[in-house]
Amino acid sequence: MIPLVRPGDASGPQCERTGPGMIERALQDHPSVARAAVCATVGEPRRLIAFVAPSGEALSLRRLREHLAAARLVSDRAGTPEPEFVTMAAKSHDADDAWTTEGLAQALDDLTRRRAPYVPPDDPTQRHLADVWEDLLMIDGIGLHDDFFSLGGHSLLAVRVRMRLQRDLGVEVSPELLFENSVLRDQADAVDRVRLDLGAS
Repeated sequence: MIPLVRPGDASGPQCERTGPGMIERALQDHPSVARAAVCATVGEPRRLIAFVAPSGEALSLRRLREHLAAARLVSDRAGTPEPEFVTMAAKSHDADDAWTTEGLAQALDDLTRRRAPYVPPDDPTQRHLADVWEDLLMIDGIGLHDDFFSLGGHSLLAVRVRMRLQRDLGVEVSPELLFENSVLRDQADAVDRVRLDLGAS
């Protein structure tokens, strides 16, 4: 588990800048966010973790990043790193225990245990699928060895992956292909094989 320290905690180092608090307020002002908390990890390199609970509207991590960039809160020039997002359960905004330092650390630990060591996607199909998974699973930083179902995917979301592939790439894949290739790299390879077969026919 990555140790976290909230801004103002007496039990650990203080945040170096007021950035985390400003980012937290900006996220809470976004209509798709019901509640947010931004924490800093202990040690170097310093990382910011943004925990967000969705409101009734669809939550897009990409739009949240754009929202923070438009407010000029995260950039190299601002000296504040872009936060990594952890999506909390939709109803967790009413559960105060989930938003304590211990509760947030547990949420991060739960997500970390479901993830594979990060290897970035490195070809167009892999990157496209990573973006699709991020949109549907609301999980930041999808890597090559992550598993769709370990990260919370299910059959209804797999249908939406198929729809996105058909809409964006013009390729129709079977449900079995997605279920049998649930790791990102395997799924991208399978999609590319279908595209090659279509091109050869």
